Amino acid sequence: MSENNKSSIYHILMFAFAGQQTADGVMKEIRDSRKEGGYKIIAQAVVEKDSKGKVHFHEPGRGGVGATLGVVAGGVLGLIGGPVGLLAWTVAGGVIGGTAGHYLGRAVKPEDLQKIGNALDLNSSAILVLVEDTFSEGVVDSMAGYNANVLTITVGDQMSGEISQYVAANIQVPEQAGELPAGEGESKPAEVTAGEDNKPA
Repeated sequence: MSENNKSSIYHILMFAFAGQQTADGVMKEIRDSRKEGGYKIIAQAVVEKDSKGKVHFHEPGRGGVGATLGVVAGGVLGLIGGPVGLLAWTVAGGVIGGTAGHYLGRAVKPEDLQKIGNALDLNSSAILVLVEDTFSEGVVDSMAGYNANVLTITVGDQMSGEISQYVAANIQVPEQAGELPAGEGESKPAEVTAGEDNKPA
């Protein structure tokens, strides 16, 4: 692993919106307009919280490093399902706490998990993006005008190191990875109900 990868720190950017379908609509609009920012998205997800408190989590595309899962990650990152799994566990830790929050260990601070939970009101949605810190400002700027509540969560040093190793091992990053919506396919949504002590699928 290079010195550059060793020093990389990663952020989870959360763009929260009022309305259960808003985040999905914003993601589709960005994808259709093919906006590019010259940054690489490691993983991304859309989260929706319905009027009954149930949380729906899905990955909007299969392009980019986080979605290809070409090489199995090691350490905690591997146990939770890679970069996309990190986003899912972070949402679960913020919404339901308990086992999900404890399992993340030092990857995400408890107070940051609480902020994520607080940002997801009933009938709301969010876009989550995992990105290296050098690209985080550009991603935030690219979302200007969408009236989102933006949260920036710094991933812990150990987990950032595991992500760097994962990124270095996955060399099949497509040229279009600079687009916020990486790919066209969608995976089956996972569901988490607030108050249940379980983990995301």
